Amino acid sequence: MSPRTIIFSCNWSSYPGLQLSENPLESVPEDHKLIINMCAGRISPELIIDAFKNGAWGVMIASCPIDKCEHDGNYKTRRRVLLLKKTLEQFGIDANRIILEWIDKDESAKLKQAINQFVTEINKLGPINFYD
Repeated sequence: MSPRTIIFSCNWSSYPGLQLSENPLESVPEDHKLIINMCAGRISPELIIDAFKNGAWGVMIASCPIDKCEHDGNYKTRRRVLLLKKTLEQFGIDANRIILEWIDKDESAKLKQAINQFVTEINKLGPINFYD
């Protein structure tokens, strides 16, 4: 079974940087899905839980840096991720399977490095076994 991660990327911060990088498609490894959304604040907890239920080994959210979001979506996302981590732990799922990264539009190298590091960590954790 090959590892799968879902990477949610803010349309206004991390995604423009990814588009400007030399090889944008290389930044997301095969079997890992990049989902562009208008604002990280629009990523509902249900969407993240659904990703896990549908086979994701991990979920990464790339959001605007704290002082750069015009919609306060990053604050909403930070609160949601903290609550989701606690919820995952209550179900015996490692909270490190979900991360939030602050990536600005001119930080494509930082985004690529964050994705690669996250994928490496998720590979070490392996798939989620909901039936243990």
